[in-house]
Amino acid sequence: MQPLKELTNGLKILEPFLRHHGFKIDNYENGKSSGGQFTVATYKNGRKKFIIGYRYSVGELGYQFDNIKVGHIFYLDQLGFADKKQFPDFQSDDKLLAFRHILHDLDFLIDDFFAGPCVKLIQAAGFQDNFIKEQNAKAQAEYNNQSDKLKIEQARKKFKEKNYLETLEIYSTIEHKFLLTEFDNKLIEYCKRPG
Repeated sequence: MQPLKELTNGLKILEPFLRHHGFKIDNYENGKSSGGQFTVATYKNGRKKFIIGYRYSVGELGYQFDNIKVGHIFYLDQLGFADKKQFPDFQSDDKLLAFRHILHDLDFLIDDFFAGPCVKLIQAAGFQDNFIKEQNAKAQAEYNNQSDKLKIEQARKKFKEKNYLETLEIYSTIEHKFLLTEFDNKLIEYCKRPG
């Protein structure tokens, strides 16, 4: 795999469009992570940046105005082009197909991003940030619930072992009390009984 070479070949499809709208290559960043080698190319026009990342195929695809960023899919969906966008596409043996799909989609962004004041980009970025926060909160809540569920199982096990003090200690660490069933409440009451 040579991401830089494959990305460079694909960018030949996008560059006429980007140049037409005043975007010039700002930098290439090559790196390596646990997933392998990657390359990120950034095109700039004043306060605007078009960012495309490539590993085994196009991964990152985003738009930036000052410090405000939004991803390709979210941006187009917010603009009402969810059913018209062609990127992302399915994995194809044709490595240039993704770039042709991106070129198709860039036409939807001319008015706001390439030739406009990025008003919709700013709105979409706000929605994207809220969406990400909500998803993170849900994931954290699910993680916390799972952690509490494991503690409940530990407490029940300690109860079966007749270790009532430790049962109570474990139950007391449960953050989400709504996970406790009537059965758990009965075990807690039993463990609290004097001697």
